Amino acid sequence: MIYIRKRVSQGRHNLGVASFARKVVSAGWNKVWSDLPGNTKPPIINGFIPDIYATHTNGRRHLVEIETIDSINTRHALQQKAAFQAWVNASPRTRSFKIKLV
Repeated sequence: MIYIRKRVSQGRHNLGVASFARKVVSAGWNKVWSDLPGNTKPPIINGFIPDIYATHTNGRRHLVEIETIDSINTRHALQQKAAFQAWVNASPRTRSFKIKLV
């Protein structure tokens, strides 16, 4: 079963994605994709689309997944976490992943 956020939570989630994407850009990542309407979607990573995907000129790649209090422990969120952590574990020197709660 796919988890669908309530409208208020989805709005908070989308604001969080936009806010953290700006922070990633400000931190010096040169290409940043975010899973928001109208934006270029991040690539699929182990079957899931992260909320934010960033690359750096030094070759590093970074994922950020934004969760709300009602989504943090859902089956979907836990599956994403495992998939994204497996992606990091395959190349830990050049990949990183964070979950941010909004």
